[in-house]
Amino acid sequence: MRKEQREANRAHLKRWPLIITTSILLIIAIATTAMLANTQNVDVDATVVNVRQGPGLSYGVEGQVTHGTQLAIIDKQNSWYKVRMPGNRVGWVASWLVNNNEATTGAAKSGVTTAAVNVRASSTESASKLGSLKAGAAIKVVYQEGAWSQIIYDGTAAWISSKYVKLSGTSTTVSTSDQAVASASAAAAANLTVKTKRTANLRHTAGINGSVAKELPANTSLAVVGESGDWYEVKTSDGTTGYIASWVVSTPSNGASTATSTSLAEATIVLDPGHGGSDTGALSTTNKYEKTYTLKTAEAIRSALAAAGANVVMTRSNDSFVSLAKRPKIAHQVKADAFISIHFDSTPDTNEASGHTVYYYSSKKDISLARNLNVALKGVGTPSRGIEFGDFEVLRDNKQPSVLLEMGYINDDTDFSKIQTTAYQQKVANDVVNGLRSYFESGSR
Repeated sequence: MRKEQREANRAHLKRWPLIITTSILLIIAIATTAMLANTQNVDVDATVVNVRQGPGLSYGVEGQVTHGTQLAIIDKQNSWYKVRMPGNRVGWVASWLVNNNEATTGAAKSGVTTAAVNVRASSTESASKLGSLKAGAAIKVVYQEGAWSQIIYDGTAAWISSKYVKLSGTSTTVSTSDQAVASASAAAAANLTVKTKRTANLRHTAGINGSVAKELPANTSLAVVGESGDWYEVKTSDGTTGYIASWVVSTPSNGASTATSTSLAEATIVLDPGHGGSDTGALSTTNKYEKTYTLKTAEAIRSALAAAGANVVMTRSNDSFVSLAKRPKIAHQVKADAFISIHFDSTPDTNEASGHTVYYYSSKKDISLARNLNVALKGVGTPSRGIEFGDFEVLRDNKQPSVLLEMGYINDDTDFSKIQTTAYQQKVANDVVNGLRSYFESGSR
């Protein structure tokens, strides 16, 4: 072989590793692009969501993400998403605390019951019975862990024994109002140990009206033995059992809370933005919808309450229709300490009335809440029309302390010039927080 040909062959062989490497990188780039194109994103729906080291509440917390944070789904396991967070960190979040961007409803698993089964309020045999299902009943399974399955039942989140559940292998959708209910019922917390973020009350029963068993100092370790709504049933190191609000405790890596130690910081508040979806509510003189401003005002109140340490549940968090019957059911399911429905009034003819009104239904259950909010709202910027009895379904069918706020007349130009501003919405929010704080501190619940 001639010398020139041998050198040409050697040069050709030297190029092959470069060609192979370039091809591999090209393939990886194409695959990565395809993967990113198909990446499914979710937005954090709850105020704060713990990011865990594995798919379950028994795993340690490695951080938190706040409402509105967008996360990329990497993997799914049971009802948990493995996600990539801002900063390229990876962890697991509960699927029922985030909303899928691909649709306006969340996903659930379709299934049927294999035998007649009791439906219970929480994941224990001793929990109160909500009803029963016949064999073959179609169900939407939101979450499964251990021996229990969480389902949507009669507009609320409920529990049945997993041994009577047969999944079909297909998915279905859950309305945003049902998601609000489901997200307020935490999953079973077996083997979970928590610590108090600050001085907190251990109570004999779940809810801030439960009598106090003892006061626990900050950083007290507690073993979780069960749940009731948003409250953990816990055992102390000396064997004392009781209930504590889930949002005043954390795993050690959660960090400390800046919320002050008040009853409001232990409370669950349901905010109900009136109307939504096809139900537009009343109109302004410029044809602006009431539903738009009830949601904006409720969002402002939610942010202010969360900053005060309260646990907040929204009956809707977007422009979706929620039936009147479902709204008080959400309050029942989460054992709300207060339910506040946000509306704006209207008159048959424009520019006939002005001001805000606080409505109540029960003179025993609701009146104290109404009085405290009425006092707090005196200087909100619209004339106070005082407290009135209101025969509204969201109040009449509500077992929890509840009020309906008409925060101005939307078809009065003077009132609407305030209603549509961020400044007014924030003033309403601050006054509602102050009214609730006075309500809880008064002890007249």
